Amino acid sequence: MSSSVLNVDQLSVAYDGRKGSHPAVSGVSLHIGEGEALGLVGESGSGKSSVALAILRYLPKNARIAASALEFQGREIRDLSAEQLRRLRGNHIAAVYQHPGAALNPSMTIGRQITETVMRHRPVCLEEARGRAAELLGRVRVSHPERVLDLYPHELSGGMQQRANIAIAIALDPSLLVLDEPTTALDASVQSEIIAILSDLRKDHKTSILLISHDINMIRRSCDRVAVMQAGTVVESGVASDVFDNPSHAYTKALIASIPALNYTKRDGRLAETDGVPAHPMVQGEDAGLPKKRRIAIACKGISHAFGSQPVLHHVDLDIGQGETFGLIGESGSGKSTLARIVTGLQTPSAGSVELFGRTVAPRVEKRNLAERRDVQMVFQSPDRTLNPRQRIGTILGRPLRRLAGLRRSEVRARVGDLLQSVRLAGATAEQKSRSLSGGQRQRAAIARAFAGVPKVVVLDEPTSALDVSVQATVLNLLNDLQRDKDTTYLFISHDLRVVRYMADRIGVLYRGRLVETGSSDRIFRGPNHPYTALLLAASCDEAEPKLSAPPEIEEAGISNTGCAFADRCPLVLPDCRKAEPPVIEVAAGHRIACWRHGQGF
Repeated sequence: MSSSVLNVDQLSVAYDGRKGSHPAVSGVSLHIGEGEALGLVGESGSGKSSVALAILRYLPKNARIAASALEFQGREIRDLSAEQLRRLRGNHIAAVYQHPGAALNPSMTIGRQITETVMRHRPVCLEEARGRAAELLGRVRVSHPERVLDLYPHELSGGMQQRANIAIAIALDPSLLVLDEPTTALDASVQSEIIAILSDLRKDHKTSILLISHDINMIRRSCDRVAVMQAGTVVESGVASDVFDNPSHAYTKALIASIPALNYTKRDGRLAETDGVPAHPMVQGEDAGLPKKRRIAIACKGISHAFGSQPVLHHVDLDIGQGETFGLIGESGSGKSTLARIVTGLQTPSAGSVELFGRTVAPRVEKRNLAERRDVQMVFQSPDRTLNPRQRIGTILGRPLRRLAGLRRSEVRARVGDLLQSVRLAGATAEQKSRSLSGGQRQRAAIARAFAGVPKVVVLDEPTSALDVSVQATVLNLLNDLQRDKDTTYLFISHDLRVVRYMADRIGVLYRGRLVETGSSDRIFRGPNHPYTALLLAASCDEAEPKLSAPPEIEEAGISNTGCAFADRCPLVLPDCRKAEPPVIEVAAGHRIACWRHGQGF
């Protein structure tokens, strides 16, 4: 076995509160060798992040820690002074966190943030530090690093921001890199790039990695060993491939069963849930899975939008039938969330209109009537930003019940309990505030709020990206149950193609504000595909490397491209691709692709 970089023995963490001590971690032991990657998986609230904070010595003041050993490179780190901790974190241990935008200073350029780290810990001048910063961006697969050094965080997509965070973390060549949900809400192609970057670090610099994630497929692709946590304890550990292919603990088996396969759809059955609800076939009619003639619930007509001089959406046309789930996929910055906000009336388009059941609605939600506001609701990606931290969950749910559903105050309390039960939350949650809930619990509360007024159309913007796989299975099953019962229409946005494959009846692929492919879920996953769709599908497979590769999103300034937006990244580019917009060709019934290669085959 390689020499041990991190050794944790019988770690326990508890948090003191007004009502006594709350244990978060109990008797966790793990070790990481040089150049080794250990994955830590488990549900939200299982103690994963508390383990990471204990290792980094970032636990809050009300935390109590106990351990037989907490050693880094053979040295006990619990008794280090503040100055010794600063040197340790700067030179030997680094961390990358879940939200890349929150970790970067919005008022400083990327170059300044990297050089600041280098100059604080190394005796170098500014010019040398800037050269080092450019080199680091190159190591994390950023093209044209000199240009990116002068950009601010808001000028980068989520994937590029996370690459910058990793560059800062590895600036001093740390021996241990702790990553806490580093790819949550990143699209499949960017996630695949992050996995490749971690592989490069281990191979070229012998960097040891502790990777915390609820994404079991990512852990499988990037880690040597894995430890599975439940309720603060490690219930199973071992070689990653052995644990995932032949799990022995019931909890691990349930977690793995909760993951939808790429060829598994809602027509095949429900997803297994860790609380004992098994996967089983859904009751289907004789025409299940066949195309249906549906009334159009929501239609986008020529939607275009720009932020200042930066175009975001280009003449988007799509329609979604009543009771249908339309999956919208594409990388960060492609315009998915902007389109979602336009549909719900939270953003006014620069051009085009939205129709609800055949009637054009006002572009702004404030101008829509009560029925239109009730009929279209939205579940956002981050519940932290949508739940009022000063109000109890019962109050948050009660407001739409009164204003949209028209319930009397005497009826609200019972209905709140029903809503909480429908998203698998305890009735006592109504008396809690959002800060006392885990991320998964907060998102379930947000979903309950969206369904409070019994809407006809629900826009779901990455609704399960922050949830562990078991809670994700519960939420996806719930969404399908509600859809069957109420004939609800979904616009479902996600970067997880397994989830989209399971949920969606039809799929649209958005690249830089253009719909490059639309079709039934079966057609999209069977092919032929637009080259960009093929890239996303390849990046979602279980292999360690994507089958197709493409450079990151920053291109050379000044290169004119009046044709296909994907031409600069396309591995199948033709001379005509940069000259004019590609035509939209129907390659099969309802399956449309915008590509110049239609005459030569995909």
